[in-house]
Amino acid sequence: MENLYVTSEITLNKTAEKRSSPVPTNTEFFSYDQRVAKKTINFQFKGEPLDLSEANVILGFDFVTAGQSVIFESTDGSITIEDSTAGKVNVMLPNDIYAYSGSVIIYVFVEFSNGQSLDYPAFSTEFKESWIDKDPEEMAQFYVKRFEDLRNLVLEQAAGIDRDLTEFENRIDQIESDLAAFDIEALAKEIEAEIRTTVEERLSDIEKRLDNADFVTEESVDQILGKFMFGEPLIRDQSLDFTGKIRASFVENVHRAGSGLTTSMPNHAAAGAEITQAQYNTISRDDESISTMSSTTSNGRMYVLFAWDILDDMKRRFPELFAFFSPQTREEELQIIQRVVTKIQFTAYAFINATTPHPIIGYRRPPANTSTSWEEMATHEATSPEALSFPVELISARGNGSTNDSLGKAVVYLRGPDRQTTGQNTIRVRYAKVEYTVEFRLSDLYVPKTIDQMANPTIDMFNHLAQRVNELEMKG
Repeated sequence: MENLYVTSEITLNKTAEKRSSPVPTNTEFFSYDQRVAKKTINFQFKGEPLDLSEANVILGFDFVTAGQSVIFESTDGSITIEDSTAGKVNVMLPNDIYAYSGSVIIYVFVEFSNGQSLDYPAFSTEFKESWIDKDPEEMAQFYVKRFEDLRNLVLEQAAGIDRDLTEFENRIDQIESDLAAFDIEALAKEIEAEIRTTVEERLSDIEKRLDNADFVTEESVDQILGKFMFGEPLIRDQSLDFTGKIRASFVENVHRAGSGLTTSMPNHAAAGAEITQAQYNTISRDDESISTMSSTTSNGRMYVLFAWDILDDMKRRFPELFAFFSPQTREEELQIIQRVVTKIQFTAYAFINATTPHPIIGYRRPPANTSTSWEEMATHEATSPEALSFPVELISARGNGSTNDSLGKAVVYLRGPDRQTTGQNTIRVRYAKVEYTVEFRLSDLYVPKTIDQMANPTIDMFNHLAQRVNELEMKG
């Protein structure tokens, strides 16, 4: 069959006269309008068709009710220039654009290859959620349209009940007949044999598991403790991402991501407007879904800033370590983890554009945390989510911050190309994570001295270790 389209067509004329914006179109689209909704725009300049032969058409959809926005451009294939001489363009509304309903203002811009650009009047429309997408409650099994239907239904159900009773009586008679001829002893022997077989198979499986099991025995505990006492480290590898992150909350997940478009690099570790909950959900999953982070600002470079709170993550994973030292400030907490946290590695799968390669650059925030000091670490120009991976460091100074909140964080900054010349205002991220190693030695707890010179915390530590050894020996 031929493709069907629900088309809204509008003519926009660019003049110097004062305009009424947004222009009402008295149109609406519904969420169940899948692959059929089309916007057609006829561009005019002073009443004449605008030649779009060497132009980039940009449409910005501003979801007023939801507070969200998305950008479409003809350079990336989102908008089709149907007739460049006549100034006619089409844009098919993708299915996922109906994620937000309510009033929508569509801002219109045209860029030319010679550096000129035009701001056309915006126009408005409505996106509405279709009834079928509202998860309606399950309908009753029968819908009675009129009383005669109800009467016929009652008669039909009564006849069915009569048939069911007859079948039920016949079934009871059959059961009574079967019971009379039933051999109880044979059934008991059959059940006994089945239970015996099942138990023997289970015991055999348990024996195999016991043979292969890695038990924590008194001997293994003694070996681990002995090696630890004589200098060998206890090593744990940790991995962090945005799983469970709730926007504007640090209860479920202590890390943060922000984004923006600016001409300069950020001068602190918490820059950028926090990304949306939907974007958090996407970049927390290591799958094929991709989150698009963009801005409608005309100039500058798009960026995404990740702040990984290693210190708070350590406090949640190893509360006993902090309870032992009892630090009073965040600086003292940082001193605890600086000796044991190593090999911090950031990885993000990100790119700029799926059709044209553009550079995306990864930076890390140095420990001094001063001004716009960022260290360039890695870059690529992929057209798919390729990995950017590099080592990062803990922030150890307040720097430009007004508080000590940045201490103990590893901060990463991904930056795109200059939008003023390339028209690229988007960073696409599939997944982001940080991995680090906790390498803990007994020597991390004290500075070697003679026994009478040791500080009270060190002596308390040895007493605590001795008490734990006694408890393990008592438990076997």
